[in-house]
Parts: sequence; C-alpha cells; structure tokens
Amino acid sequence: MRITRIPKIRGYRVFRDFTWPHDLQAFGRFNLIYGWNGTGKTTLAGIFRSLQDKTAITTGEVVFDIDGRQMRGSDIAGATLPSVRVFNRDSIAATVFASGGEIAPMYFFGQDSVAKQRQVEELKKDLGTADAETIAAKARQSAAVKTLDDLCIAKAKVIKELLISSNSTRYNNYNKASFRQAVEGLNPVSRQAALLQDDEKAKVRSQKDAQPKAAQPTVVCEIPDFPNLATSTSTLLERSVVSKVIAALASDPDVGNWVQQGLVLHTGDQSTDECRFCAQKLSRERIAALEAHFNDAFSRFQTEIDTLATNVKDHKKRLAEVAWPEPSRLYDHLVSDLDVTLATVRGLLGPATAYLESLRTQLLAKRESPFAPVSLDVPVTPDRDAIVQAIAAVNRVIEKHNSTTSHFQAEVEAACQKLEECYVAEAFDDFILLRDAIGTADAAVTAANGKAQGLRDKIAKVEREIVEHIRPAEELNTELRAYLGHDELRFEVKEPGYTMTRNGQPASGLSEGEKTAIAFLYFLKSLQDKSFDLANGVVVIDDPVSSLDANALFSAFGYMKERTKDAGQLFVLTHNFCFFRQVKNWFHYVNRQQKGPKVERPAARFFLLSAVVDQDNDREAVLGPIDKMLEEFDSEYHYLFKLVAKEATRGRESIPVENRYSMPNLARRLLEAFLAFRYPDISGENPLFAALERLGFDTCRKTRILRFVNTHSHSGRINDANEDPWALSESAAVLQDVLDLIRAEDPAHFDGMVRRIGETALEKREQT
Repeated sequence: MRITRIPKIRGYRVFRDFTWPHDLQAFGRFNLIYGWNGTGKTTLAGIFRSLQDKTAITTGEVVFDIDGRQMRGSDIAGATLPSVRVFNRDSIAATVFASGGEIAPMYFFGQDSVAKQRQVEELKKDLGTADAETIAAKARQSAAVKTLDDLCIAKAKVIKELLISSNSTRYNNYNKASFRQAVEGLNPVSRQAALLQDDEKAKVRSQKDAQPKAAQPTVVCEIPDFPNLATSTSTLLERSVVSKVIAALASDPDVGNWVQQGLVLHTGDQSTDECRFCAQKLSRERIAALEAHFNDAFSRFQTEIDTLATNVKDHKKRLAEVAWPEPSRLYDHLVSDLDVTLATVRGLLGPATAYLESLRTQLLAKRESPFAPVSLDVPVTPDRDAIVQAIAAVNRVIEKHNSTTSHFQAEVEAACQKLEECYVAEAFDDFILLRDAIGTADAAVTAANGKAQGLRDKIAKVEREIVEHIRPAEELNTELRAYLGHDELRFEVKEPGYTMTRNGQPASGLSEGEKTAIAFLYFLKSLQDKSFDLANGVVVIDDPVSSLDANALFSAFGYMKERTKDAGQLFVLTHNFCFFRQVKNWFHYVNRQQKGPKVERPAARFFLLSAVVDQDNDREAVLGPIDKMLEEFDSEYHYLFKLVAKEATRGRESIPVENRYSMPNLARRLLEAFLAFRYPDISGENPLFAALERLGFDTCRKTRILRFVNTHSHSGRINDANEDPWALSESAAVLQDVLDLIRAEDPAHFDGMVRRIGETALEKREQT
C-alpha cells in the first residue's frame, strides 16, 4: 500500500486550507520535500505519524488518498492502513530519550523461536478477521450515524425554511445541532404537550407571519336592568287615573289626545275665549270640564309613561349603536375567535332589543288609554349576565390583539417556538429509533474492538517472549562508534529494552547532535524489526541532520540511503540544503536507472513546501512542485540569488503584496551568505549589522536594507502596529538595493552570478 496524495488539509495547524493542486504529480516511491523552517514540515510529518500510531486526526479536516482510496483522518483508528514508520522530533523523545532512559526493544527471531513465530502468524490471521469485523461494525455504525444525521439535517431544514421568513431572526442559523439539542430535551410527556392539531398549527402559523397592527378600543356598552324595567312598566300599566272623566274623550284616545293638546293652546299664556279651530265661542264651563278631565294626576301619569318609554328607547338605542370591532383590524389568528364571540353577543342582543321594544310599545299604548289598567305582556326576560359575559368575551379577544401589538416581537417568538416544538415533537419517535440504532451499532463496535485488542495483546505477549536483544544492540554500538568517531556512548541490553551509557555509566547531558545521531541510528535499525515489513511499508524521515556537523551529516545520509533503499515508499523532508542536495543526487540516480528512453512516471519525485501569508497576515502552508532552480543549481546561494533577482526586476505591481512576505527572509539569507564569505572574521550577536557597517555602500540604502530584513523576516505575521505591512510593496526596490550592494562590493562575483542564473533583465539594467 502506498500514499498517493493528501487531497485536503484544512484547519490543521499551518495548513489552513490546502487542496492538492490538479497539476501536482502524485507521490512516488521516493519523495523529497524541501522547505524552510516555518513552512509546515513538522506538521506534515505529524500527519504521517498519525498513520503510524493509528490515531484519529480530530483537528480540522485531513483526507488521505491511499492506493486510490480516499480516507479521512478522523477514520484512521481501526482502518486498514499501510505500515508506517516516522522519524521526527517526537521520535527522539518517545523512543531513545523516554523517561528513565529506556528504549523500546526491536524484535528479532532466533532459531528456537520458529514455533512461536507460527503461533504469531496464526494469531495475526485471526486478527485480520477481527479487524474486518471491526471495519464492518464501524461501517454499520457510520451508516446509523449518517441516517440520524440526515434526519436532523432534513428536519432542521424544514423548521428553518418555515420560520426564517417570520419576523424572528432566531432561526436564521438554525441547523442540525439546533434541532438535535431541541429533540434531546424532550421526553414522552413533554413531546405530547408540544404537539398541535392542524387548526392550531394554522392559527400559530398565522400568528408568526403577522405584521404589526394598531391597538383597538374595547367595547363599552351599558346593559339595562331588564327585570327592573319590566317591574316599572308593569306598575304603570296596572295604574289608572282618577279624574272627572268625559266619556267621549275616554272612549276615543285619539280624540282625547287631540283635545288635550288643544287645551294647552287655549289656556295659560295662550288663553282665549274663542276656539282656534272653529272660531266659535268657548264657555268657561267647557274649559273647566276639560281641565277636570285632564287634571294634574293625569299629566303626571302621562309624564311618567313618557319618561319610562324614553328610557327604554334610549337603552334600545345604546344597544343598537354599540361600536363592535372590525375583524380586518385584528390579527388573522384572532379573527375566528372574534367571529365566534360577536355571533354570541349579537344572538343575545337581538332578543334583548325586541324585549325593550315590546316594553316601549305597551307603555305608548297605556299612554293612549290611561284610565283602564292592563297587565304586562312580554316574552322571556333577557339574561343580563349572559350579555355582559358575551361582551367581556369580545373584549378579551380585543385585549389579546392589543397584547400582541404591545408585545409583538415576543408574541412572534412564542409562535415560532410553538411551531418549532411541534415539528420537533413530531420527529421525536423517529429520532429515538435511530438513536437506539446507533447505540446498538456502538455496542457492536466495542465488542469487535475488544476482540481485536485481545488478539493484539496475545500477539504482543508471544512476541515479547521471542525478543532477541543482543545482536541488534551490538550492531547499533558498531554503527554508533563509526557515526560519532568514538565509542564513549553504548547501547546496553536491559529488559525489556535498552539503556544508554557513557564510559560504562548511565549517560547524561547528551548534546543535541548526540541525541539526533542516536535517535536516527535507532530508527534506521528499527526498520529491520520483524514487526515492520520494509518492502511494503512507508518510511518518513523529517530533518534527521538537525544539530549535526558536516561529517555526521554525510554519515546520516549514507546510513539512511543504505537502510531505506528497499522501502516500499520513502518520504524525506528537510530544510538543510546540503542534505537536500545529497538526497536529490541519489533520487536523480534512481530515476536514471529506470528502464526506457523516456520515463513518464519517475520513481523519485520532488516537492516544495512553502508558506504564504493570507489576508489575515497568517502563515499558510502550501505543497507544490519543486522549483526548477533548486534542481538546476548546486548551492542554495544560487537559488536565493535567482529569487531575489527575479523579484527585483518584476516591478511594483507585478504580484499581490501578500506574496511578498517571503522576500525579506530571502534577502537576509542571501546577504548573510554573501557577507559571511566576504568577512569571515565577523562574529557577535548581530554579524549582519557589523558586516554592513564595513561596507562603503550608500548609508541611506544600507539603512533601508537593514530595516527591511530585520522588520519583516522573523515573523509569519505583522506584530508591530507601527509597521505598515504595505511597505512590502517596496520590496522590488529594496531587493534592487541588495543586488546593487553585492555588485558594488564584488563586481566580478555579481557579473558571474548574473551570467550563471541567466537573468537578462539584470544584464539590460546594468548596461543601461
């Protein structure tokens, strides 16, 4: 099995959003990755180490392509993976220099271990079956999780689409997590309480979609005391007037009324002896007879009847003129309630109005016939309390409307919440069913993992019984002596591993170079471990020459080449150009040994790790093809000179400013290399400054160069608020100052470099 690509690394340390470029070749059998410090080599080696340790990558998103099959970093544990061995910084602390100085043993089998080896092979077959069962159980687990996840996504989408159009903003970011939190907060009782009938749903939907409306006045209506009116009417009807009755007038009410009105026109202030109708003489005796007929008691009685009749009429009028609310002015969800209450109150007021009209009619009839008592004849007395309660019901609907207006947003939020709770409750049973399925799948995965782990424990136990430490320890000591040039440091066997000694005593105070040398030799020896199949395995080596001198560097390369040449797949990551050049030459030789006049898929491939600065001024690692200049030139100095020269001749607006963040570092490294050869006697805390001081170059331009490389070359982001990062847009001009400084200090060297890199723009500028 081989790692062909890492298609995606997103949100993982310095790899913020890396996607494998479509034009970038896949990993080959041999892979050399070059990158300076801070470009992501340590992070990339850590990703490979997760494969070695079969530890899930839970930060960000990492996707591997293994033999054309994609696998997420979060699914590493329990997956079928190639056997991987990684050497990086962690290797030093975790293997050679663990607590107590113990080093984990490497496994070699002796002649007497054949039977146990066969036992291990049988156990490994069983382990393969158990691992397959684990994978199948995890697949079922993943399917169950996905099904539940799909349910949560679908239900959340329905709720969001329903509620996002309301006046509430709470549901703009409603997602599966929101739905899951809501449904997990339910139980069978609260679920039942949250459900709504269809008509209730329609009403709540109308409420959540409502627009604010003006408040409405409540209904004010004086309801008469019907029994009291009936009693008063009955009393008047049963009374009769005592007077000297003129039979003709008493028997004919119309004539009596006419005469009564005429009497007023012939007496008092309008007194006359002549009839205003027929102009005949009126006798005093006739006037006296008429006044006796229409005496004070009669007038008072007529007044009482008129007063009560007017009172009844006024009550009727007030009932008829009540201002009832217009349904269109209320919120839609209250209209049906208003219609019901209005129908009720109107159904009560109709008979009440008829009742009052009946009282008034009988009173008016009594007025016309005041001398004969009559009995009250009316239908059933209206229920005043029922009318009052019916009007109160109408007012309660109006008050709900006014409350909604006063607390409009809260009412909308409450309606939205009711709908959310209802839809969540409707999905409760499905959610519980799918969640229980996940629980069953989890139990199956646990059981399968337990079985596989039990087999691994048995294998480890048998392998520990057949460990042979002596031969690898002796070989390590021989190699360590050749590597370091002395035999002060030695590996000593100490069950169940090794311990490190110096001149026979436990070693202490090891230098960084010694630690690196010991750790790397141990790592290379571990590749011969019986638990690792080198021919089919993946070996990853990250900067094995840190803190090593030149002799140790070449020794490290020699040992590495010898021990890894038969690896199924090899990755070498380095920032050391000298080491890079050694590996590059080896890999070029490997490619030249491939058969055929033209090899389209070379076994050895070259990559470049670089760091760019994003819009937030943060470093972002990018893996791409190796720069051809790194393959063309024999030293890093040529490469740096080429990069600085190309950038200096680009012009101010040729590339985005964020792509210039590497320029100060390039300029600094180029100057340090150039001046170190020019002034090898300079040392101290700031040799670059001291060397520049010796130069006779223009002082202002030296100051600009020094500020440029010091301010911008040591950080992946701009930390000094007083420094404008857009000053990097002047990088072309400053880099031209750097080139002019080199030309002024050593013209012959400068001309030779220009010819070597073939930068025609510099030649033309020089001629100009």
